[in-house]
Amino acid sequence: MRQSLSPILDLIQFLTALDGKAFHSYRKLQGKVYAHDRYSIRFFHIQGSPGAFPASVCHLGLTHEELGLADWSLACRPRKIATADYLLRAFQLGVEKHARQNRGVQGSGSFQPISLPPQVLERNIVHFGLTDVRIAFRVSLPGSHDNRILGRHAALMFSEEMSVIVDTLKEQVCKTAQFKKHCDVVEDMVFLQQQLHGYGLVAFVGDGAVLARRSGVSQAPLTDGAVVFRAPAQMAVEVMLPNAGRQRGLGIRPGVNVLIGGGFHGKSTLLDALSKGVYPHIPGDGRERVVTHPEAFFICAEEGRAVNDLDITGFINNLPGGVDAERFSTNNASGSTSEAAAIVEAVQAGARLLLIDEDSSATNLLIKDRNMRKLIPEDPITPLFDRVRELFRRFGVSTLIVAGGSSDYLGVADHVIAMRNYLPVSMTDRLRGLTLAEPGKPAKPLMFEDKRRVLAESFDPSYRAERIGKTIAVRIKPLRLQERVLEFGNAQLDLTKLKALADPSQALAIGYALLLAGRICRDSSLSPSDLARTLCERIEKEGLAVLSPNKDDTCFFALPRRLELAAAINRLRRLKVVLGKDETL
Repeated sequence: MRQSLSPILDLIQFLTALDGKAFHSYRKLQGKVYAHDRYSIRFFHIQGSPGAFPASVCHLGLTHEELGLADWSLACRPRKIATADYLLRAFQLGVEKHARQNRGVQGSGSFQPISLPPQVLERNIVHFGLTDVRIAFRVSLPGSHDNRILGRHAALMFSEEMSVIVDTLKEQVCKTAQFKKHCDVVEDMVFLQQQLHGYGLVAFVGDGAVLARRSGVSQAPLTDGAVVFRAPAQMAVEVMLPNAGRQRGLGIRPGVNVLIGGGFHGKSTLLDALSKGVYPHIPGDGRERVVTHPEAFFICAEEGRAVNDLDITGFINNLPGGVDAERFSTNNASGSTSEAAAIVEAVQAGARLLLIDEDSSATNLLIKDRNMRKLIPEDPITPLFDRVRELFRRFGVSTLIVAGGSSDYLGVADHVIAMRNYLPVSMTDRLRGLTLAEPGKPAKPLMFEDKRRVLAESFDPSYRAERIGKTIAVRIKPLRLQERVLEFGNAQLDLTKLKALADPSQALAIGYALLLAGRICRDSSLSPSDLARTLCERIEKEGLAVLSPNKDDTCFFALPRRLELAAAINRLRRLKVVLGKDETL
């Protein structure tokens, strides 16, 4: 196969000959494949100008034998995902060590490896064949201020620098112990997540974990002064992992779990770790032994979001002004209505563990004390406190609630954990003898039936560009400097409150999943949750490539969960639904 390809020397000579020519001359590389004796380079997409985004996209091809991949690295799906992640990190390391970046203007003349979070995610940019592996990467081809090609610099990038980047890839793969640990840790996490139910758990935090981060804007683990996690004897469990063997840690049980403690003692840190614990983490992150139920969802207030024809009567009813809470709609939700909607939508989508922090919640939706019940009997809000046991008893939905300022939830708790200097202490037995609040008795039971059916017109991706007087058929892109806010057609979709989204590539995948959702809704009558479920089934069957509208698309996707897909659909400001088959909401 390689004998029919152009040798890499032809590429170097071609790039050198382009020096000084108009930048668009780079387009002659489109679709070309060049073979080195150890690897191949295919030019999949060519940018239109220096510094353009997206930049050019290339595919690096290597054989398993050349790269040194052992059979164990691809033995199962978790290991394939881990191996792909390891190769991307190795590629990034090679760029950092060997590439001279910013050779041209506007950052051009640079390899652009993706920025990887500590979570290990399934992506579409590494493909394993039977004997080969293909890695997609972005590179900004070098150009000058006058839109001319810097051909000699481009030639150096694809001769000297590409070669040593590949060397780094091989060197990292040859670090067998490090590579195998990467795969083992991911496989262990996925295995335990699948076994949580059998252990009678909804989450596990292993002894030895370091939960604290360096800062509020960093995902790197705290090193200086970090407290090493250890479970108290009363809540300790042991699990058996396929690679790490027997592991001890904190077991969080189904039911109503309340997390208490003083300020700055680690309550929110533990909750944050659990919200991210739906994904595997890399070795050394400190959170690689934090394993959370795969259908856990972080609930918070989200003022200003859209709510579309949703029945929130389980929490809010008898609204003033004749507002119908059975078909509640707004483009500017309050704290309480947004959080009520988030709970209803999450349970409809299949959430089995709700993670809630009082600091990011609407207090009036969480609790209402005895005196306020007497003074304001006409309050339309039924607080979660009155419903949380019903959520578990009737629907099997557990909760973990951070409650540092009120003792009310202790009255409905199955398990109470106190955080003291970042270490957990069992407080369940200490409740005896305390006078605790009792929940009210709502007039009617909770209902989560969703009669809404989504219309295809909800997913119009077209964009009217007034500046140039044209309509662009599909516009799906992150908002500049806000990668978790998507421009979808003429609208914006804010996903910043979806805490389990670990990577902007997941948000982009959601945007293109909505494009596919529009096609599905032309033929099917589905609720938002069922639509999200159908999308996940399509992705599971056909891979992330099903999200690309055409084979020449250059989007880099990471797999989102069903819960985030449903949440995105529900947050669309243009969401249009019908009730049942006939009645329009």
